[in-house]
Amino acid sequence: MPYSGFFRRALAFILDMLIVFIPTALFFAPMTAAQALIFNNAADSSLMQKGLFAATVFSWQIIFLVVSWLYFALLESGKKQSTWGKRLLGIKVVDEDGKRIGFAHATGRFFAKLISYFIFYIGFIMAGFTNRKRALHDMIASTYVVKKDFQEGQELPPTKSHWILLLVVCVLWLLFLLGGGLLSTRLMMTPTQLAAQTAAQRLTNLAQQGTRPNEPIRIDGAALYYTPEGHRAVVTDPVSNNKFTLFLQNGSNTVCCQAFPFGDCADTGFAECE
Repeated sequence: MPYSGFFRRALAFILDMLIVFIPTALFFAPMTAAQALIFNNAADSSLMQKGLFAATVFSWQIIFLVVSWLYFALLESGKKQSTWGKRLLGIKVVDEDGKRIGFAHATGRFFAKLISYFIFYIGFIMAGFTNRKRALHDMIASTYVVKKDFQEGQELPPTKSHWILLLVVCVLWLLFLLGGGLLSTRLMMTPTQLAAQTAAQRLTNLAQQGTRPNEPIRIDGAALYYTPEGHRAVVTDPVSNNKFTLFLQNGSNTVCCQAFPFGDCADTGFAECE
């Protein structure tokens, strides 16, 4: 078969992204890092500082998009019909007639990839399971990715599709992304936020189960108990050893924070109770 396999395409794509990303990062990263350092260390960052930082990050994204577009569109419509990553892996792009695509066609193919990004890269995964090994953007742009020895006019025969297997892989991929997102969110929490989240979850569970303990339940540095107004948790901050109270009012689904003297609800991630 003349078509490129999924893993060869994936590796070529990674190489191409590195080729495009590294030059833009070398230009923008030092500037962005310096501004972020000033922004984080400033006790009261001015509106101009915040705007400058946001403008720099936005400019980086726009330049990266433009450079990526020109890189892919110019090279895939050129004589080699392939980016440098594709050349290293021995593959190229052709149209439905097996011919070289033009710049406008390559531009359409590039921006069709945005759909694949927006649906969590599933459009790229499709290349491993569809007829003629086509990704979603290939279907939209009417293109094929073939091996470099493919000759113009050569037949592009159909291959077997594996839609059920594709569905299974996509479900597993989405579960992996969801688990990774939850894990990264948890790892990014401060010890204070983590302790507050854990206590809040236990308060919510007690309320949902209708449990109203007569004696405080002490666990992991928190004391959970019930009052006529609702469920409360007195939590010891693992960082400062100060205490704060989380409160879940009867009939409410929102946990709020009540700080003791010298405590600070802002560190918990929960809004102060009204």
